[in-house]
Amino acid sequence: MTKLTIEKFDVPSVAMLEVCALICEHDLHHTVMEVDEDADTITLELQYTKQDRDAIHQIEDLIADNTDDEEDDEESE
Repeated sequence: MTKLTIEKFDVPSVAMLEVCALICEHDLHHTVMEVDEDADTITLELQYTKQDRDAIHQIEDLIADNTDDEEDDEESE
């Protein structure tokens, strides 16, 4: 039996095309959960197996690379 992990990701709109390409390339099951126009993000729920972890790490890196630095500045104040 294959164990599935389900995780939600807030994807900045600027990273969405690259994230979608990875989702399609690795045939990951996904669901759009929410669109936040104010934050300019789309919340995706991804289901993946242990074999898909590399793709998930790439998605996490894309999100981190495209997250506004302003958020980090606000959190440190």
